[in-house]
Amino acid sequence: MTVKRHALAILAVAVAAGLLLAPGVAYANYSVHGSYTMSTDACAGCHRAHTAASPITWVDTNSASQSALLLGTATTIDEFCYTCHGSAMLGADTNVFDGVFEADDGADTGSDRAYNSFGEPLNGGGFDPAVFPTIHYPNGTTWVAYGGGTTGRDGIISVGGVQVDISCTVCHDVHGSSNYRLLKDIVNGVTVGGYDGSVDPVNPTPQPYVISAEEGYPTGGWLLHEPGASQVATYKPDYTTPRYAKAPGSDTSKGISAWCAACHTQYTSAESTYDAADGYGYVMRYRHPVNVPLSNFAGYRSIIVTTNPLPLAHDGWADANSNDATDWMDCLTCHVAHGSSAIMTGYANIADATDPQPDTGTNGVPPEDGNALLRGNNRYVCEACHNK
Repeated sequence: MTVKRHALAILAVAVAAGLLLAPGVAYANYSVHGSYTMSTDACAGCHRAHTAASPITWVDTNSASQSALLLGTATTIDEFCYTCHGSAMLGADTNVFDGVFEADDGADTGSDRAYNSFGEPLNGGGFDPAVFPTIHYPNGTTWVAYGGGTTGRDGIISVGGVQVDISCTVCHDVHGSSNYRLLKDIVNGVTVGGYDGSVDPVNPTPQPYVISAEEGYPTGGWLLHEPGASQVATYKPDYTTPRYAKAPGSDTSKGISAWCAACHTQYTSAESTYDAADGYGYVMRYRHPVNVPLSNFAGYRSIIVTTNPLPLAHDGWADANSNDATDWMDCLTCHVAHGSSAIMTGYANIADATDPQPDTGTNGVPPEDGNALLRGNNRYVCEACHNK
């Protein structure tokens, strides 16, 4: 990141200056990212209509590339995002490269300071490979989505799994969405949120898949324009303590798990049949359930562990500070979204095989025999709930 930091310094100053000097502008969906007023100056923080120098493009409905009209000379969208969200960069407190929150000395009393302090680790981890050996492959990298395809086989690199491009804007909509954390409303061609403009096309009704249990979060989804800008007045984002929520209306077909399944298509299915090239052949494969409450466990003792608990999905802000039997487990209960520093050893460092050999360092999750973005070392995520 050091080299990149120098290369992007001028762009960072230009973008950050445009943001920090903006007087009295209210933004929902975080900072410059959506729900703009009609007199917003946020557009000029990133774009120039006639003098843009960045070669970054977008694809129109005719599959033709068009200029994104961005400030600076960044050549990839991830580079551009890092001008605010990178190491020691101005413009955002969320440093997603190092995976830490970077507040100032406390003079700024913005809403993001209510629950976040300087140096606290971000909920999603980070992208610095020196700290997070397993990351969600930013910078336009091409890789498979584990559990992809109609059976899950497309998510296996060793059998020629279908490749997908990964970058910041594959998952996030920089101009805002109906979902939590700018998560896109359409991912991999799958609708996982959006807006219904049948009644009011100017101020359409949000139809989010992913909401939050943070204080003041608009659980009906982010509105557009001035109505959206007013929502942020009581919203206090928590970037460093997971405050996840169940799907809107407790709809088990939605939520973060369904959102992730836009690429990891089979991970919300209980089972599917395919050959995973692990020696077992063409057999039924079974998966841990998601979007289920802990109370569905019929065991003779509690499945809830209160020491270093994993994050669960809550009904709302009122019960977000503790886990109970009605809370759901979902993808983010066990995994982080950006990068994990968890260490895998012994049996945890081996992929599925007919004759697993612990501590061999072989057959781990490809490509780097990694940790599958798990929240803790080895099988911490299993023991935290099952308490064996």
